[in-house]
Amino acid sequence: MVTPRQLSDTEWLLLTTPDDTEEAPWMVVPEFQWRVVALLMSVLRLYVRRRGLRWHLAAELKITMPRQIIPRSLDLAPDLMVVEADDAPRTSWDVRVEGQVPPFVLEVVTKDSWERDTVEKPLLYDAMGVQEYVIFAPQRKDGGPLLFGYHRDAQRRFVPWDPDAQGILHSAVLGGLTLYVEEGEWLRLRDAQGQRLPSAEEEAERAEQEAAARQAAEAELARLRALLRQQDTS
Repeated sequence: MVTPRQLSDTEWLLLTTPDDTEEAPWMVVPEFQWRVVALLMSVLRLYVRRRGLRWHLAAELKITMPRQIIPRSLDLAPDLMVVEADDAPRTSWDVRVEGQVPPFVLEVVTKDSWERDTVEKPLLYDAMGVQEYVIFAPQRKDGGPLLFGYHRDAQRRFVPWDPDAQGILHSAVLGGLTLYVEEGEWLRLRDAQGQRLPSAEEEAERAEQEAAARQAAEAELARLRALLRQQDTS
């Protein structure tokens, strides 16, 4: 008689865990969560465009992967994902079709999604093969870090990823970009040289301010030149 094999915790989770669907309670998007993701997308898109990077950025895009233990796929929809690929719009990211797993995923934790994002998804993203999983919990009240996650160590194990003494996560997948919390509620990025990356809106505002400053300087210069001409003719 063959004794049934005991399922591992990950296998059991893959067998029983529900998909991310629009009806799932943890998929409700509070306004603060949407604003955090929208800001990050704006920052990353500007950075990608300036650097000419071949990065595909997506928010709430369904990632479909085989469950392996049963003939049915598992669908997960991270708040943000980054993968090196063309930027053609997709209705989903099918790991079997694309040939790769998104190496970077991020979740902005809400009250309803806490257990899903911090307990279940680390195991699921590990099984999927994700390299870096960032968790941002701006409304956390238990004194724990607002920014933390999981990443691969030198032995390719998916281990807790703690911020450094300055509260920063250093991302290898994102080419040395660092993530940090600003004003206690925003997730921001710096480049490898420590420069804060602006959003497209911030960059447009800066350009407008610089243009206004140039116009004011040119007007002042024209005024002074006109005053000098008046003095020369008097």
